[in-house]
Parts: sequence; structure tokens; C-alpha cells
Amino acid sequence: MKTIQVTETELATLKAVLYAQIQQMKREKANGANVDDLLEQYQQAFEALNFAK
Repeated sequence: MKTIQVTETELATLKAVLYAQIQQMKREKANGANVDDLLEQYQQAFEALNFAK
């Protein structure tokens, strides 16, 4: 695993895009798609970004 440095703007962009993907996966899951694994990975990534400095 590699550590990277991002600006506050880049971090906000990453979180916004990831949040949008999470919402899309939730909609697809509600329509019967099997996206549980991907949704879990997106949610874990989003949580990890909450701890970024």
C-alpha cells in the first residue's frame, strides 16, 4: 500500500465522487442488483477518507 498526499480540494472531490457511487450502488441494490461486495468496498473507502489529514 502506498501513501499519497492530497489537497483539501482533492480530498473533497474524492469523497464526493465516492459518495455518489455509494448512492448509485444503493439504487442498483434496491432494483435487485447484486452489488453487496462493491458497496461494502466503497463504504470502507469512504470511511477511510474520513480519517485522512
